[in-house]
Amino acid sequence: MDLRLFRLFRGLVFGLCCLTLTASLSAAWWTEVPAELQQRQQQLLTAYDKARAAVVGVSDGMGVGSGVIVSSDGYVLTASHVVEGGRRRFRRSGGGDPAVIILMPDGTQYRAEILGRNADADAALLRITEPPRGEGGFPHVKMGRTAQTSPGQWCFALGHPGGYRKDREAPLRVGRVLSVGSRTVVSDCAILLGDSGGPLFDLDGQVIGIHSMITSLIIENRHVAIDVFTGDWDRLLAGERWGELRAADNNLAATDFFGVELKWQDFVPTVSEVRAAAPAEKAGIRSGDVLLGVGDGRIADRLDLGTTLALLESNQAVRVRVLRDGVETELSLTTGMKPEGAVREGGRREDAEAEEDDEQRQQEIMEQLSDNRRIGPNEKRDTRVLKLYESLALEHREGVVAIRDNGPLLCLGTVMTEDGYILTKASELSNALRPEIVFPKGGRAPVRELARDYSFDLALLKADGVSLQPAQFRESPATVGELALIQDPRGRPSIPTVISVRAHEMENSRRAFLGIKPATAENGVRISEIIPGGAAERNGLKADDLILSVGGRDVQTAEQLIVRVRDFQPGDRVGVQFMRGEKIQSMEIVLTPRFTNENPLLPLYDSLETRGQFASVHAGGFPRVLQIDADVYPSKVGGPLLDLQGQALGLVIARADLYPTYSIPAYIIL
Repeated sequence: MDLRLFRLFRGLVFGLCCLTLTASLSAAWWTEVPAELQQRQQQLLTAYDKARAAVVGVSDGMGVGSGVIVSSDGYVLTASHVVEGGRRRFRRSGGGDPAVIILMPDGTQYRAEILGRNADADAALLRITEPPRGEGGFPHVKMGRTAQTSPGQWCFALGHPGGYRKDREAPLRVGRVLSVGSRTVVSDCAILLGDSGGPLFDLDGQVIGIHSMITSLIIENRHVAIDVFTGDWDRLLAGERWGELRAADNNLAATDFFGVELKWQDFVPTVSEVRAAAPAEKAGIRSGDVLLGVGDGRIADRLDLGTTLALLESNQAVRVRVLRDGVETELSLTTGMKPEGAVREGGRREDAEAEEDDEQRQQEIMEQLSDNRRIGPNEKRDTRVLKLYESLALEHREGVVAIRDNGPLLCLGTVMTEDGYILTKASELSNALRPEIVFPKGGRAPVRELARDYSFDLALLKADGVSLQPAQFRESPATVGELALIQDPRGRPSIPTVISVRAHEMENSRRAFLGIKPATAENGVRISEIIPGGAAERNGLKADDLILSVGGRDVQTAEQLIVRVRDFQPGDRVGVQFMRGEKIQSMEIVLTPRFTNENPLLPLYDSLETRGQFASVHAGGFPRVLQIDADVYPSKVGGPLLDLQGQALGLVIARADLYPTYSIPAYIIL
């Protein structure tokens, strides 16, 4: 297909009627989708539809977390740290607790009061103090039971990452339960700062957890177990406040207070060593035992165990459950003396051992962040799950190609025409010397770049003398809650994902960007850093160049430069005068949208040391995108986002943080 026909085809697509997902589900192809995927899709759509209206923002006047309404008269569950004391909040006249504002999905605001808080578990109960402005009470959901929740179970998360926004519904994320304790549930549903206090649901739409803590790993998202709320309901309702939030493992298990070294894998703690004469040895715990629980509760992870032990007293008798040779055994243990000064606020130890453990933990985190990390058996990416997507991925594998440069993988590409037109992510091709495409079934061909769209960060490539099988783009729009798939460079299933937020314009898409980090200098503005993929790099500006004017107007400070650039629109051609060494030079530059992740919620994903390694450098400012919940690596973007039929819902274009990942919708691509 030549470019004229391609443009004609694009125009015709805009005139086609859109089909809804519900209609699509009744089509003949649906019967070819594995029954397990059919059921998961239908359960998710039904549960999401009834759950989303009850998810709220919780503002204390300083920041905005999340919450969920669980009764028609306005009881709200959230995380204790979202409404903790000691911060500036909305003040209530007459003293007492500060007021809290509840933000409904439509922007309606209600005042609420803080009732009880169990900081040990990070649980808090609020009550809306104003009547609902409508009939039938407040929208609400049911509370499930942690005791009936199991590792491997499918779940979904809602909340407000980055804070509540009226123009964006709470993004949907899908995953699986990885570990269950009496106090904590761990899942691989991607959550971020601002999600805290939001709900984790099972596929029946019942709350099974409240978002509590995250790490840099997508597989370590901690949620307050819902049984904490139901078990402490009377105390919370009565306004009791107790406990202390612990944010790091205190390693009490390895001290003479308990006396074991543990090896954790897939959230299962196996005893690797028992200290001589320690309480564990006296109780009969052996190397090789799997630690199931201490006291009446189950253990979810390291922090859960550390909190459990911190709540015990010295010389306290307690039951310990272990799994030995496949048989659960209960032992009686009497704790030793709790180490003096071993724990300070936040749960962190002050000794050299803690520092050593932190280094080991950092090494573990970096291993988990590897593109080739081991996938746990209960993750949404485990081999059994991917097997369900295998047929549709392999049937449409020829629509994706790998783009390499003398060996290293740059990114993926989406095949658009039989005669070799390919779309991909433009910024990942920067500095490529001899780019070539590698076909999923083997073979390769050189490509040349024909054009770029800087707003969408798209490059159009052409491979000559080839016969390809294009990706099939879907005519109907993607729906929030629709399951989707990302392929690997060989077209195999790689990451199951879900449409988290409907197609929307990104905040910075109309804000012009030069692509530098400026610093005020004596006679102008010094370029302290060139942002990869930006207009400055593209036109040859360099670090240490001194910018004198933009658009014919002098600039003397970094702030003035930013204001000058904001006067333009993305795509405008702007004259820049600058000094390099002793020579004054001029050039015209086409500005892009502001595409950098200015406020990463996890700095690891946008630091100078790791820039481009875990998140895309060109990560935002797109005029129109779908948001999905995948943790795809920057070198794996550029391919199609497939629906359960194998049709492309869009082109995967960027990962911005731990999550989200963005995809350009199919109708934009066409």
